[in-house]
Amino acid sequence: MLRENYKIKVEFGVSAVVILIGLFFIYLASTIGTSKEMFGPNAMPFALSISTVLGGIWLACRAFRGKVGAVQAGYGFLESDLKRISWVIGSGAAFILTFYLFGYFLAIILGYTLMLLSFGVRDKVKILVSTLLMTFVFQWLFMGIMRLNDPSGALLDLRPYTNIISGE
Repeated sequence: MLRENYKIKVEFGVSAVVILIGLFFIYLASTIGTSKEMFGPNAMPFALSISTVLGGIWLACRAFRGKVGAVQAGYGFLESDLKRISWVIGSGAAFILTFYLFGYFLAIILGYTLMLLSFGVRDKVKILVSTLLMTFVFQWLFMGIMRLNDPSGALLDLRPYTNIISGE
């Protein structure tokens, strides 16, 4: 019963974080300029943001009903330590700081690399190849296909170079 209560608490925590992230992205989507088309440039970000909030609410409802399933090995923080938790939180903080200072492209490179390291990936070739692959795919998908806003960094604007990937 103790492990089940633990999982319910973790699920409530995850749902709260997901809802907060979704609300933050709703705010960011509201800052995107509108147009006269039926679906303007803010339509997809709004849809994704609202879906994120609804997903968080769904997780909270499942936790409230106790439908969280059995705790599996490696779930949550039961078998984790302060070092791993610090790495995960630090990866997120480094991503946000890098995004602000240098833009999305470098933030993905640093954030993805730190997350791989925080979960124990140590093979340098795997880190390099997967980081570069994911960075190019994310840049192409989000900025090229979905046309999401790609703000410049406060210190460095890489958009003239990353626009090649985005197709602009």
